Amino acid sequence: MRWTILILALPVLQAQVPGKSVNELKAFFASHCVKCHGLDGSAHNAEGKPLAGLDFTDASRMAKESDAMMVKTIRKGIFFGVVMHPFKNRLTEADARLLVTEILRKAEKGKVIAPGQ
Repeated sequence: MRWTILILALPVLQAQVPGKSVNELKAFFASHCVKCHGLDGSAHNAEGKPLAGLDFTDASRMAKESDAMMVKTIRKGIFFGVVMHPFKNRLTEADARLLVTEILRKAEKGKVIAPGQ
């Protein structure tokens, strides 16, 4: 009986876990996304050489990407994790949505995405 109550309460307990802050998500980007998307999200490294990721600073390209599709890509990865690692175990859907709307959509060429900025 006790296990049944605990199992039934688990979704409620999970729902009460607070999401990551914008600062925490900037730190996440700095740790996990820079390799392909660059320090500023422009998909270029510090020397200006192109990287493999999507350029979040390209307004015309970003206009073609829906928030929902970007969230799905962040959580599920690309090509079974070969092209882009899935982050579903590290970011909730709400975290991924906040990352898209408050960080990736606001990326500016030359402006480093980092905590405290």
